[in-house]
Amino acid sequence: MMDERATWLRQGKGPTPDLRWSFSTEAPLLALDLARETGELLAADISGGLYLLDRQGQFLHLNRGIKDVQLVHWSDRGKLGAAIYADNNICCFDRDLNVLWAISFSVECLAITMDSYGDYIAVSIASGKTILIDSQKKKVSSFETIRPLSYLQFQVTEPHLIGAAENGLLCCYDLEGNCIWSEKHWSNCGGIALAGDARRIYLAGFNYGILIFDHEGETAGTLVFEGTPKVIACDYTASRIVAATVEQELYWLNEEGKLLWGGAIPDDAIEVACDPFGQWCICGMKSGLVQCLDWADAI
Repeated sequence: MMDERATWLRQGKGPTPDLRWSFSTEAPLLALDLARETGELLAADISGGLYLLDRQGQFLHLNRGIKDVQLVHWSDRGKLGAAIYADNNICCFDRDLNVLWAISFSVECLAITMDSYGDYIAVSIASGKTILIDSQKKKVSSFETIRPLSYLQFQVTEPHLIGAAENGLLCCYDLEGNCIWSEKHWSNCGGIALAGDARRIYLAGFNYGILIFDHEGETAGTLVFEGTPKVIACDYTASRIVAATVEQELYWLNEEGKLLWGGAIPDDAIEVACDPFGQWCICGMKSGLVQCLDWADAI
């Protein structure tokens, strides 16, 4: 008998993925992040629930003690996680989701990320400053940009931080706060994804499609398809890209932008994630439904 939660997958275009697993948070979803090495998923809902799932979608841990979570990040090795909560606060927590420390800022926090090993956390704040902190709560460095950074990701192969403002700025900094490169562009963006070596950097450019940049911030092309991409993710080599649109469509693309599968999502997508090998992706929806779609046997 067909799982009712997989019905929407059968209505898409292209080889139908398997529904690898499905999970629902107890309240509407706010944020999620995937640990690329362990396959674990961290999710946060509007009630204050913080959930950790294993790669089979099985429940591991729950924490209800962090109120008003807005963004989360789970290190690729599953060592530590971090979150922005109550607008201007961040915290770091362990594998059991126990809070290790917290910091309050005088202005709103916009983005947070952690390197693959869980050794460094980067947080951008509304004043335009980005601060790097180690896992022991010690400040490492900071830098300021012409626009506040709304999206942050660490490069895997180098200790570099890639950041993007919502409008007009893409940049790269090292752990000492030195600017490696900084480039302006002419589009608003709704999300960022990068290959492990950052030789391909993708921005969800809304009406412009998915904007592509190389490891020096130079324009490398655009992926245009039906719909307005708002959240995106890619695998380690950028051979697979998943994008969710404002129009509630989900697309699974190859590196040339060819559509491998596409379909209507049952609800608005909050975030998407992709495994390192490009075999499966995760789509988290506003209702709290989180599903893992697997193309290992289909493509």
